[in-house]
Amino acid sequence: MLDYKFSSKTIFQYLPEEIIQKILLHCDPDDINLNLQRVCRRLQTLANEPSLWRHNCHLEFRYWDIKHCIQDKYLWPVGYVDWKSLYLYRRKVDLKTTQLLNSIICTQKSRISKYEAIAEFGYDAKDTLLRHIGVDENTEDVLARRYYANSVLDYLHRVNAIEIWQKTLDDKSVPVETALGCFDLFILHNKRGDVSEINETFDKMAECFRYQCPGVENLPTRAKAFATIDFMSRHNFTSLESNRVYQNIERNYIGLYLQNPKDPPSPLLSAVIYCALGRRIGLDARGCGTLNYIHIVVFSRPGETLDAEILKEGEPAGEPIYLDPQRAMIQVPLHTLRKTLSDRGLHPGYHAQFLSDVSIASVILRMSKTILATVRRFRAHENDFHTDTHSVIRNSSCHFMDMENAHYSALWADFLFTGDSRQLNSGTSQSNLIPTILERYERQYPMDSRLIENHILPLYDDPRSLLSCQIVHALRAVRISDESSKQIRLRLPPADKKVLYKVGQVFRHKRYYYQAVIFGWDLEGGVDFERAISNDAESLPSERHQTFYHALVEDTSTRYVAEENIDIIKPDYPKNLMKQAGKYFKRWDPHSRTFVSGIRDEYPED
Repeated sequence: MLDYKFSSKTIFQYLPEEIIQKILLHCDPDDINLNLQRVCRRLQTLANEPSLWRHNCHLEFRYWDIKHCIQDKYLWPVGYVDWKSLYLYRRKVDLKTTQLLNSIICTQKSRISKYEAIAEFGYDAKDTLLRHIGVDENTEDVLARRYYANSVLDYLHRVNAIEIWQKTLDDKSVPVETALGCFDLFILHNKRGDVSEINETFDKMAECFRYQCPGVENLPTRAKAFATIDFMSRHNFTSLESNRVYQNIERNYIGLYLQNPKDPPSPLLSAVIYCALGRRIGLDARGCGTLNYIHIVVFSRPGETLDAEILKEGEPAGEPIYLDPQRAMIQVPLHTLRKTLSDRGLHPGYHAQFLSDVSIASVILRMSKTILATVRRFRAHENDFHTDTHSVIRNSSCHFMDMENAHYSALWADFLFTGDSRQLNSGTSQSNLIPTILERYERQYPMDSRLIENHILPLYDDPRSLLSCQIVHALRAVRISDESSKQIRLRLPPADKKVLYKVGQVFRHKRYYYQAVIFGWDLEGGVDFERAISNDAESLPSERHQTFYHALVEDTSTRYVAEENIDIIKPDYPKNLMKQAGKYFKRWDPHSRTFVSGIRDEYPED
């Protein structure tokens, strides 16, 4: 007969270990570590089982820094890894990242060092940042938290991208799809499609190919090459020449494209997809740099012809296969390519250089030029934004700031790889790119100080060089500004009467009709007065002795606007301002229909 006077502890001791282990799988890992394992010796033993903490690591964290080699560890016997220590380390990273992010949000001072401290954790910080990006709409500082978590994640992605490109420059083994995926990291934000996910997608694509075409890996090279074309055509991975491809910038980013392959990719992207997929089924396909655009060249296996016939000793392998990605991967005869090169005035002695495989650097530079062309096309329509409801910009899924990020990615690619490509002469030297990179750095990417210090400054370390002095001066100016406290601006006389508007109010420009939000003011035209002349010239007053306001515009630019040109409005929800508003504001207040200031360390009374 069961004695109901047994304590719960005694009853618990009669449970089989398998049941307790199942229960622990559903318990909070931190509760297990801090409380449950202290209840009794039996629980302490079960709560420290490696399989439990392996489960928690897999369940709680999706992204891991490369130093952990986490995919290899998941394949090892469970006892080979100290899974609990690994979990506790990730929790420590989570807490520290959150503390640093909170500090970035709370004060404008010393943000760069905090960005760098989070980046030291590498991809171990990504899960934490994604959690903060996804905070609830009712969070007190929702706009600021989302903006700065996204900004830190963008910085983390850029660090990763440039590290991979540096490995490419150092002749380390980097697949072409990984090198090209670095462009994605500049505009990825919190979306899927980073370099690890690109490789996962290609692995799954290859599995699908093997399933749909059993034995494809054993086919002769020629049959395998055309089977790959057929597979890509059925899944919309082949390209056709079309301006629409170049208008949609996302068709040039391999990670974003693979997540949603509705429209055809750009020809260059189609070529890279072919080569990456082919490599996974044993096909030796590479980019080939003809004059106009990239082709694909497919080589036979060593010692064989394209049709798997064994070559005799000393017998040449024969011509490879050339494919045109701009025309749905049709085969192009070698004599046609030679004629094209000759018609363009190239001596036959140089044909081999353009008909052989190209370096990854050349592929990266070609993609950089494609992205820049798309950005220029996009910017050509910027003036249509306010007047044309059917403009390219209004109907693009890409945000204004994404165009800046895309341009920035191309600048970095051009800087790093110019001079490293043996076939593509861009006509641009590295030194010519530095002023543009520094301008972007000072204006929009001050957190990239360490990238400038590590990847640009060492190439120009002569203190007597004017360019070196410019780089050092820019770095010093940005860091000093970041580490200095902001000047506190109080509404003391005469500001209490002369400054009519407050930080957080939304207005429409009386002359140009754009919508913007105030994030600062000067009692009279201050240091930005000269800049105001360039962006507000026709509407400036005859004198500078009136209040001027710093404004964030819906196209993500900032303007310096005279008070007389401001028409305060109270919109229900200024959608076009929301994405960038977190840089200066905590949240949108639907009752007052203004933004709640996040820069009270500078404007405490606004």
